[in-house]
Amino acid sequence: MRAFLPTGPNAIELTELDDVRQGPGEVLIEVAAYSLNRGETFQVENPPAGWRPGKDIAGRVMATVDGGPAIGSRVVAHVPHSGWAEYVSAPRSQVAVLPDEVSYQQAAALPLAGLTALRLLRRAGAVIGRRILLTGASGGVGHYFTELAAAAGASLTAVVSSPARGERLRELGADEIVYDVADAAGPYDLVLESVGGDSLPVALSKVRPGGQLIWFGQASRKPVELDFFSLFGGPENARLEHFHYTDGDDAADLATLVRLVASGRLHPELGRIEDWTRTPDVIGDLRNRRIRGNAVLTLIEEEHTPMDPRTVVTRYVEAVAAGDLPTIRASFAPDVVWTYPGDLPLSGDWKGRDTVVDEFLGKVAGQLFAPDTPVTIKLTNVIADGEQVFAEWTAEATARSGAAYRNRCGGVFTVRDGAIVSVREFLDTDHARTVLFG
Repeated sequence: MRAFLPTGPNAIELTELDDVRQGPGEVLIEVAAYSLNRGETFQVENPPAGWRPGKDIAGRVMATVDGGPAIGSRVVAHVPHSGWAEYVSAPRSQVAVLPDEVSYQQAAALPLAGLTALRLLRRAGAVIGRRILLTGASGGVGHYFTELAAAAGASLTAVVSSPARGERLRELGADEIVYDVADAAGPYDLVLESVGGDSLPVALSKVRPGGQLIWFGQASRKPVELDFFSLFGGPENARLEHFHYTDGDDAADLATLVRLVASGRLHPELGRIEDWTRTPDVIGDLRNRRIRGNAVLTLIEEEHTPMDPRTVVTRYVEAVAAGDLPTIRASFAPDVVWTYPGDLPLSGDWKGRDTVVDEFLGKVAGQLFAPDTPVTIKLTNVIADGEQVFAEWTAEATARSGAAYRNRCGGVFTVRDGAIVSVREFLDTDHARTVLFG
């Protein structure tokens, strides 16, 4: 069988291995999809000896044990390791059966992030009416926790890095979105902190007297320094608690998550779906926060519900802002048509994915700006109605002439089956003419 193995610091390769063997009490699974976790991407930088990555997988049972799922069953599993492969042997206690309503891609995005969110909510206790602050909220854990806590009656403030990332959390039930933890309007009954570094002391200052902070991650990869005398400045008698997600019954909790997804009460955020051979590229994008939600790699194609139009367009504009060419290209249907307004050299219909990406967005538009200077794109609004999505964004750059280009742009996107099939763009063409073609 084939599997991804670490081959050195910050390097993995697809390698041919002996077929995996079913261990005692284990279920042999043909892997259909797996998701990547940021913690695993950091482990790849300096992999432990003999370690193989992969904790979150979904697939079909090839061999089972007494009391286990039937052969042929579709399942999700949270395995200790070795999941980035064609086959994996998983302990029965870490496997749950999937109903037809839940795709392999959705299921693969559930285990680590979903279990963490579910168990964080349990640790928090009754949250109805309580004010909660969640840092680092734009990843998989943040999406799941926001939706679960809002459904349980919490008033949640989410700390994210951009309006585009915050908008989806607002849809999932967040009451307030802030872009810096210092801007959160405390005090809060509970703070859930996952960034570390400079974020944790500031987050702690937002806790009410006698409140609680639960630390469950360190995404910044920076150590924390605390001055406990600062507690007298507000969070007096506050409790600090470390949380690790492994405390629980995996099979039962996975079954709960699957049931919530199947009933429409929990929505995995599939920020990127790629063929598994592109795992090394996706690792870099996930590590550098170019992916909102979960990154899922597929080995076996399966009929699944396509990404909703609003998410497709939001993901596309974010990819343009980040210079994420693979996601830009994957966002378009092969026969996409982009219509640019006015009577400029760019104006007219650009037809076909390669023409739109390589010529219109690449060579032609790229030649208008000063080399080695950034083009800053910020998404400011998204309105969706069925397959029609209207998006607004600002674009700032330096023209080749040295003049400042600042334009407000809009686009009417048509999205079908998870891909953009047409775009009608609107902008200040007089400003573009003067600055870019003057």
